[in-house]
Amino acid sequence: MRTKLTHPATALFAALSLALLAPAGTARAADSDISLAGVTPSDVADLVEELGVTIAYNPVAPAEPRGLIGFDAGVSVSLVSIDDNLWNQAVADGEAPSSLPVPRIHFQKGLPFGIDIGLMYIQVPQSNVSVIGGEVRKAILEGTAATPAVSVSAHYSRLDGVDELDLYTGGVSLAVSKGFFIFTPYAAIDQLWVNGEEKAGLLIGELDSSPIRTQVGLKIALLPILNIVGQADFSTVNMYTARLNLSL
Repeated sequence: MRTKLTHPATALFAALSLALLAPAGTARAADSDISLAGVTPSDVADLVEELGVTIAYNPVAPAEPRGLIGFDAGVSVSLVSIDDNLWNQAVADGEAPSSLPVPRIHFQKGLPFGIDIGLMYIQVPQSNVSVIGGEVRKAILEGTAATPAVSVSAHYSRLDGVDELDLYTGGVSLAVSKGFFIFTPYAAIDQLWVNGEEKAGLLIGELDSSPIRTQVGLKIALLPILNIVGQADFSTVNMYTARLNLSL
């Protein structure tokens, strides 16, 4: 029987280490594959919304633009506080953890006129869940020594690997951040749209929801090209993320 994750800080450190050190070719066990076949029809909508919020594009970054030659490339791991009683119906072994580790690979690139583009890839360990996503972000205020940076963004993500579910997410976000020495605290509010269509023969059809997501985070510049970011997300499911970054 799998051990539940009961110590978030310890589990987050372990999951981040695994994401950084595990070889890409490691064989995947199928005990946490997602399937809708065993989910009670009345619970499918809740499961799809939780999964949608989990996989929605997440920059894990402040609002300030990166500039024409700037970029961020990094890896992050989130601990997502899922409803394990709900997810027990969907995973192959019937034993979902209460906190789901979700590793991501991130890349953001600065463009002219305060515009950034971002890409994200997710592969949830020991499952058939993979996700690709992207965003376009525009700085309304680029920020100075005395004023904050403010940005707006539009983003999109798509679930792959789960044959019984087509799932897409979109969203628009407003973010603000202000740097102090090596620290840059930030906050954001995000309107998400989750669109799912089950293909397990449950006769439910399309499943749509529009949850709100709020985020607070802190970026710490350890070296000129190395930084770490910690972030907390609050929505249908809460999420706690650590990101390690190379930046220019």
